[in-house]
Amino acid sequence: MAIRSIFGRVAELKQSLRNLSVDDLQREMSARGDLLLVDIREVQETIDLGTIPGAVHVSRGMLEFWADPVSPYYRDYFTEGRPIVVFCAGGGRSAFAAKALLDMGYADVAHLEVGFNGWAKSGLPVEETASKSRWMRKPKVGADDRPTMSIGHAVLRVPNVAASHAFFVTLGLRSVANAPDVAIVELRGGTHLLLLPASQPVAADARALFDLMVDDVDTTHAALAAAGIDVTAIETSEVHRSFCVVEPGGHRITINSSHTSRLPV
Repeated sequence: MAIRSIFGRVAELKQSLRNLSVDDLQREMSARGDLLLVDIREVQETIDLGTIPGAVHVSRGMLEFWADPVSPYYRDYFTEGRPIVVFCAGGGRSAFAAKALLDMGYADVAHLEVGFNGWAKSGLPVEETASKSRWMRKPKVGADDRPTMSIGHAVLRVPNVAASHAFFVTLGLRSVANAPDVAIVELRGGTHLLLLPASQPVAADARALFDLMVDDVDTTHAALAAAGIDVTAIETSEVHRSFCVVEPGGHRITINSSHTSRLPV
């Protein structure tokens, strides 16, 4: 058996429906104060494009359940004698919706034959719904202007993994894992610092192969000092204001003021 064209079925349905033009709908909205205007498009369509002012949103998949007075999902704006006009984007889904309501027993049902798209193309008012929706708008592809990569892991080899782990947590990093042979702490942006056992002693005054960066050097300096960490005096250079700390393994770590650009990072 051949699959029937859905568009042919829509054409058949329209022969038994009240198919309203944009002008027809405007007249009905003006003349019938109790008119129920129902937007049956998907919620993302309403968020992205808006809706006809005064319409209520009822997704096509829930229409019959919301319109059935004995259903636990019933919405009381569906009443038997109330005139109803349904619309979708282009008049296809609304034909099925109008027929479903008629079959349920609603007597005064029509649909907007040109759909929301026809309404919008006519230059008529469109109600913005995104700011009122509890559903999050999908981000547009390419809207994220941050760099496409970040450092995933940095490694520091230390004599005592547990002691260095505790130190970095006190600095403000987030503990991810803490085992005798490996500990992981997390920095802002998701970079993980892996603390691994050192195979040889750490040289005196060795510098870590990385530095750290904070938004507020003065507040951080005071907080670390109050936590019992030895901090050097804050120094000012052409680029940063900085101070140093020494982690338990002996590595000297510089903590700098932020140097991020004004672009998203």
